[in-house]
Amino acid sequence: MDLCVVGAGAAGLTAAWAAAEAGARPLLLERGKRPGLKILISGGGRCNLTTALPRGEAERVFAPKERRFLRHALRACPPSRIRAWVEDAGVSTFVEDFDKVFPRSGRAEDIRAVFVERALKAGVELRCEGRVLGMKPLEGEKEGTGFRLLLDDGEGEEEVICCKRVVLATGGLSYPKTGSSGDGFAWLRNMGVPLRPLLPALVPLLSPAPWVHGLSGITLGEVECQLRGPLGKIHARRARPLLFTHFGISGPGPMDLSGALLRSREAGGEEPLGFFVDLVPGASFEELRARCFEGKGSLLGRLRDLGLPRRLGATLLETLGFRESHPAGLPRADRHRLLSALKGLEIPISGSQGFAKAETTTGGVPLEAVDPRTMELRALPGLHLCGELLDVDGPIGGFSFWLAFATGALAGRAAAQSL
Repeated sequence: MDLCVVGAGAAGLTAAWAAAEAGARPLLLERGKRPGLKILISGGGRCNLTTALPRGEAERVFAPKERRFLRHALRACPPSRIRAWVEDAGVSTFVEDFDKVFPRSGRAEDIRAVFVERALKAGVELRCEGRVLGMKPLEGEKEGTGFRLLLDDGEGEEEVICCKRVVLATGGLSYPKTGSSGDGFAWLRNMGVPLRPLLPALVPLLSPAPWVHGLSGITLGEVECQLRGPLGKIHARRARPLLFTHFGISGPGPMDLSGALLRSREAGGEEPLGFFVDLVPGASFEELRARCFEGKGSLLGRLRDLGLPRRLGATLLETLGFRESHPAGLPRADRHRLLSALKGLEIPISGSQGFAKAETTTGGVPLEAVDPRTMELRALPGLHLCGELLDVDGPIGGFSFWLAFATGALAGRAAAQSL
C-alpha cells in the first residue's frame, strides 16, 4: 500500500481527495460507520464551512507564530476556494453575521456529501468501520520506508496494513459523541513525539460567581472580551458578543478566548490570565466620566443610556456595593471603581464545560515539529499531520474548518508527490 489516510473528517476527506488528484490511490480509513460526522453537527447542523473574509484579512485572526506556520497551507487554499468547491458541486452558499459562510439549504449533510463524493470520484478507496488500533514505523530492513497499521476488522480479528506514507487526520478530543477519542495523540506519543497539553478550546466557560448566574439569558453584543495579566496588561481581546448563562458565560467572545485562558492556567508558574469585559469599548474614561456623573438622572439610568441592560446595570451597582442611586452622592474613589468596571468588568472563571461542549482542541503536536510546506513530521519522515492534531486553533466563524481543509489538502498532496 502506498498511502493511507486515517480519519475521514473534514481534514481527512480533503487529504485523500488531494492525494488522489495528485496521482495516488489512497486508502481512507474511518473508524465510524459514516465519514464526516463532525461536519454534520457543526454550526447547529448547518455547517459554517469557512469565512467570507478575504484571505489576507482572514489570516490575521491567527497569532503571528501560527500565521507563519500556516502560510503555505492557507495561501494554497483560501476561503474563496473552499466556497467554490461546494458551489461548483451545486451547493449554493450565503454569508451570515460575522462573515460566516453557510449552505443556503441550511443542511450540513449537503456539505458532507460534496467532500465524500469528491473523494470517491477522484479514486479514493473509503473504508468505514476501519478502526486503527495502533501504528508504528516499519523496522528492520524496511526501516524508514513506511508504517505498519494495526486494524480491527470489525469481526474480532486484527489486520495489518503496511504503507509507505500516512496522513494522520484523526482529529482531537472535542465532540466525543462523533467518535473523536484522541487516538492519534496516543499513537504519536507512543512513537516518541512530544505533545503540548490537550485542552478544550472554543468552549463555554464556568463561573463560580452567583451574580453571573443571575444574569442568565442576557446577551451583550457591543462589548470587547479581554484576557488580562495580574498587572492589567491585555494579552488577548475579541470584540464579539457575550452570553451570560446559568453556569457562566458563552458566546463567540468568551469561546474565542477560552483556549488561551485555559492554557494560561495549565502552564502554572505565573499567575494565570483573568477574563474581563469592556462594556463600552467605544468610549474613553473621560467620555464615561462625563456621561455618568454630569447632569441629571439616576446612576442606573445613566448606565442604561450607555447601552447596559437594566438587570446588568443593577447587578453591577449591587456588586460594587453602591447604595446611592444619584451620581452626585458617590465619592471620588467609588466613581473610579465604577468607571474601571465599565472598562474592564472582571468575570471570575473556574473552568470550562470540557471537551463534550468544545468545538476544537488546543495543544497537541508543536508547530516546530512539523514541516509547514508538507505537514510532514520532521522526526518521522513519511508521516503527515493535519487538522486538530496540530497545536493551532482559530476563532469561531468557519476558521476551524478552513484549517482542516487547508492543512488536509497540503498534507495529502505532499504525501502523494513524495511517493
